[in-house]
Amino acid sequence: MAPPAPAPGRPLAAAVALAAVVAAVPAAIAISLLQETLEIFEIQGPGLASAYQGVQVRTEGNVVTAVGPEGFFLQTPDARDDGDPGTSNGIYVVDEVSPEVEVGQLVDVVGTVVELFGWTQLHEATVVVRSSGSPLPAPIELDRRTPSPNQPWPEIELERFEGMRLRVAAGVAAGSSDGFGDAPVVAVPRRPFREPGVLYPGLAGLPVFDGNPETFWLAPGGLGGPETPLAGGSAFTAVGVLAEEFDEYRLWPTELEVVDVPTLPRPVRSRRSGELTVATQNLERLDRVAADPPFAIRLGKLSRQIREVLRAPEVLAVQEVKDLATLADLAGRIRADDPAAAYAAYHVEAPAVDEFDVGFLVHDTVDVLSLTQIGANAIFSLDGSLLNDRPPLVLEATWRGADPPLPLTVVAVHQRSLIGIDDPQDGERVRRKRHEQAVWLAGWIQQRQGERPDERLIVIGDFNAFEFTDGYVDVIGQVTGLPDPLGALILAVDVLDPPLTDWVAWLPAAERYSYVFDGDAEVLDHVLTTRAADPWVASVAFGRGNADAPQALEDDPSTAARSSDHDGLVLYLGPHLRRPEGRRPLP
Repeated sequence: MAPPAPAPGRPLAAAVALAAVVAAVPAAIAISLLQETLEIFEIQGPGLASAYQGVQVRTEGNVVTAVGPEGFFLQTPDARDDGDPGTSNGIYVVDEVSPEVEVGQLVDVVGTVVELFGWTQLHEATVVVRSSGSPLPAPIELDRRTPSPNQPWPEIELERFEGMRLRVAAGVAAGSSDGFGDAPVVAVPRRPFREPGVLYPGLAGLPVFDGNPETFWLAPGGLGGPETPLAGGSAFTAVGVLAEEFDEYRLWPTELEVVDVPTLPRPVRSRRSGELTVATQNLERLDRVAADPPFAIRLGKLSRQIREVLRAPEVLAVQEVKDLATLADLAGRIRADDPAAAYAAYHVEAPAVDEFDVGFLVHDTVDVLSLTQIGANAIFSLDGSLLNDRPPLVLEATWRGADPPLPLTVVAVHQRSLIGIDDPQDGERVRRKRHEQAVWLAGWIQQRQGERPDERLIVIGDFNAFEFTDGYVDVIGQVTGLPDPLGALILAVDVLDPPLTDWVAWLPAAERYSYVFDGDAEVLDHVLTTRAADPWVASVAFGRGNADAPQALEDDPSTAARSSDHDGLVLYLGPHLRRPEGRRPLP
């Protein structure tokens, strides 16, 4: 990155020389050398950092726009605005020794310019209040064009507003409030979704995901006010000032109104007569020994999630459970909360004993015929290690709710995550492992289809993969036998015939997510069926309340919300041929 250009009216060389002089003379004399007034836009300059770092500067007659517990924001009055959209007219003053200031006061400030993780500030400030009651500068409007939703993204796209007043007239929370109370947001009334491809700038010849650059952060408590928790999908309006913390831009609101909050938790529909449900739920590292929040709270919330949000499915595939004892504890808690929800726990330890594995909770209306771990000895071609860290489990069972009893086979999976997929050193290993796991699973399904063409086979779980290519690997395209035409760095192998149905594709576009990462709503959890099972599918739905719930709810025992970081997915099956509800799947 090129060094910042000199601020208008004061060449960079002069600023550096001045800093050297200041360091060599007593403080009183140094301040006298800096009586020339600089406008805030001169201090900020046109680049990512101020040309006056380490220099003591003076700025006069600016308006206090917001006050927090550790400092305040100053902005140039509109009448003195430089008219340059590339430079900021606002700045943050760390007010450790100054007298109290109030919004609307006109003040003079002398302070040292500091860049703190990219945020231009004035430290060691001396403040003189001139007057009160000044009008505040008009806020900059954030909307569908600002910040830019397109790549390449100008590096100063938000930097040029640092410290200034901004307004969001119709925003939405792209994700929920994190552990600090901050939430990713956009200044438009629709949330951003993950799209196909390698994260921008991508790789030549491959699809590119732009990263939704329009996403920034809202910090309701940034100025010391109420830390209003935000659920993903919440609509809001706000006026505030733009801070930059750890190289991320955050709007600290002086006015905030949350105008529409999604109802959380939002259960799936009740079963109809003759239907049964098969579901999946990632339990987010459920461990009876090392539990955070406390294990009793986690069990209670997950019991609510399974009974109230997922409506007590007959078969529940689970991921990220430590061991059989932990899963049995969950089954016991569910039965204690509702004796009619009688589940048995099924789990087989993976070869890597420190892993969190897959398992099943099976309702007592289902007779289990067999439970088989598959792929435990498959070898990863890159280094000869085990391919499947969390080998799939195959459950063969019959449901006694139909006459005659309905046979079904459910495969619970948890594939390798995307963590490290872009890493310059470990990326190849991650990509190849994801691909080889998908090829292995597709091969097993193909063999099973050949041996048992009439078997109603359901493959369900956390695939750690989108419904389209991630640009490096097309996991779902490989496992379904329907590769994304956009392609991938590692091409899918032709294994499956006939292909499988991914029922997420039947959902409306706004419903296609089970997880939120950095404000991008994305599908990681899927349910796939073979041709023999397809006609028995009535519908599919996500139970909401985890992916969009504020993190602060994770230790609240009164609600199922935030019992995990994944939403659960439910497949409805019936003993009669049905036309599935909702829209047709994507081509």
